[in-house]
Amino acid sequence: MARPPLLGLLATLALALALAPSAHAQGGDASFTLVNRGPVPLREVFVTPAGDANWGRNRLDRAALPPGGRFEVRRRRDGNCIMDIRAVFADGRTEDRRGLNTCAVDAVAVGEPVASVAKGSDDPSFRLVNRGSQPIAELFATPAGMTNWGQNRLVEGALPPATEKLVRIARTGNCLFDLKVVFADGKALEKHHADLCRITDLPVP
Repeated sequence: MARPPLLGLLATLALALALAPSAHAQGGDASFTLVNRGPVPLREVFVTPAGDANWGRNRLDRAALPPGGRFEVRRRRDGNCIMDIRAVFADGRTEDRRGLNTCAVDAVAVGEPVASVAKGSDDPSFRLVNRGSQPIAELFATPAGMTNWGQNRLVEGALPPATEKLVRIARTGNCLFDLKVVFADGKALEKHHADLCRITDLPVP
């Protein structure tokens, strides 16, 4: 049966929007949000075009960025998207990111994750770490082999980029689970027969 013209037009428009690059990437905007995921304050941040031997000025020229803090790094739109980033923490540790396309991401996280979840050998609870540029809208974790994904475990809302959440799962003696992560843009990742009792942190993607 022929599709009504209006529905066909809407379907075509939806497909075009899904395939189109984000306004951030399309506009060549190299600005981004820096997130401190480390346990100590971030003292200095340098951002330069990739390969530049001169790191330039410290972007945090007023105050340190505390653990969990976010800082907007503004770059002029000059067509250059590939950047080198250097983060210097209050304890003297330095972390570099080389050749990063900041036009393709909204946030960049630096710093080591917080301490791993303390749990017993039969505990399938874990920490979900969003390392993507999109919020995680849904998380499903069901005993391996089940055909029904069950309820979304992110009942408190989506998990933003460069953030973490402890996902608690009851101890039933089962450690093998199938996992499904759905991002805000509709993309989904699945992992089957994951031994969650052996996992403390689950970074995605």
